[in-house]
Amino acid sequence: MVLDADNLTQRVVSGASFTFLGIALRTLITVGSMAILARLLTPADFGYLAMATVVTEFAAMLGSFGLTNILIQRRRVTRLQLDTIFWAAFGTGCALALLVFGLSFVAGRLFGDAIIGSLLRLLCLNFVISALGTVSEALLARLMRFRAIFVIQVTAIALRSTVAMICAWQGLEVWSLVAGSLTGPIVTVVLLSAVAGYVPRWRFSMSYLRFTLKTCGGYLGNTVLFYLCMNIDLFLIGKQLGANALGYYQTSRSLTDEVRGRLAWPLQRVLFPALSSLQNDLSRLRHSVLKATRLLAALLCPIGFGIAAAAPEIVPVLYGEKWLPMIPILTMLGINIAARASTALAPPLFYSQNKVTLIFRYNVIETMLLVTSVVIALPYGLEAIATAIAANSLFSVIIFWFAFRLIGLGFSDVLHVLSCPLFASITMWIAISLLRKVVPVEDVNIVLRLIMTIAYGAIVYCTVLVMMSRQYWHAFVELFRQVGRRK
Repeated sequence: MVLDADNLTQRVVSGASFTFLGIALRTLITVGSMAILARLLTPADFGYLAMATVVTEFAAMLGSFGLTNILIQRRRVTRLQLDTIFWAAFGTGCALALLVFGLSFVAGRLFGDAIIGSLLRLLCLNFVISALGTVSEALLARLMRFRAIFVIQVTAIALRSTVAMICAWQGLEVWSLVAGSLTGPIVTVVLLSAVAGYVPRWRFSMSYLRFTLKTCGGYLGNTVLFYLCMNIDLFLIGKQLGANALGYYQTSRSLTDEVRGRLAWPLQRVLFPALSSLQNDLSRLRHSVLKATRLLAALLCPIGFGIAAAAPEIVPVLYGEKWLPMIPILTMLGINIAARASTALAPPLFYSQNKVTLIFRYNVIETMLLVTSVVIALPYGLEAIATAIAANSLFSVIIFWFAFRLIGLGFSDVLHVLSCPLFASITMWIAISLLRKVVPVEDVNIVLRLIMTIAYGAIVYCTVLVMMSRQYWHAFVELFRQVGRRK
């Protein structure tokens, strides 16, 4: 199979269209199911699963060699290479499952609660299950078959949420979350295999695996750093402040991570094969990167700031009164995700240029800053930790600038694509805060208040953005026209 750039714009638009539709549906399902689960379960239940996740993410880190990314990035891929990656991934998955099973017997003492070990002895099965679908998923991404990916993801998350809610209704407590966590990968693998039609053969090339070792090492290094960034706060909070505090924090982070996980990361998967196909056409690549970044920032920056601004309404509506301590945490994490999601194009840009080692060096610095700030903030409570994480997100803009430099773009280009959405988002937040002080809304139903806040914020943001630059209006009009033609 050979990557090509024919009809690339149409394929990216189609992929982005199905990605955003999938985002909307998956977010609706996730938020809706979380609103139900938050009323059936306790903060401690979510805290226990978050503690177990620290261990499973550690194991996943050890097995992340970027093998599937290599299948997407390389211009040519052979059938033998597909089979080699499959068996390497499956063997790694089995080894990680055994590792997590072994760690389960010491995890209880590490976190001070025996239930963590019992959870891990079931969650370890996910590694074997997920390994079976790695090549099929890479094939669909390489071929940019995002309609199929959309159907698979929506189906998997719907069944996962349904199983979790049914189990919670039956009083299974934290085990309902485990049941949902196992259901999702099983459904995903079955559907990926059926759609991709890939059946592995008993063939394996050790020479090909050795050939990709250097690149794999770079992916592994970046995954290690990503693991630290995503889990150091969970580990320290769980260890020092307990399951209840971790439940508040993790639930807040899960909501903001929806923006990153449901919006930014899926779009990275759309753009990675597209940018890889343009790696030999620098002029066209620059134009595509600037256009994609402008749209990405305009869409994702206001969502992060909107979550921060509407936190006083979001928390009671989605989770209930017992979750009100989440509000200041959610506010800070909303700002954090606005910066990180808006600059989400940096990793696929590094990877498409085969600069895996370079981004690893930048990530080392970011990880050191994050770990240091979380340790310093820990004695001052959850709000201080969330504030420190929000401050660290500024470094993602610097990494984004370095990514631009790879293709001959400068800091002025970064300011050009980020300044308008950032200013409009901050203006929206200020306008919402002033509205609360000027207009008495205490007697208004909380759900209606949330709807009014979202509508008001969206109007303010769009108005300010278009007033600052008509270019955004034309960009979105062009995008909608392309989507319409695609349909």
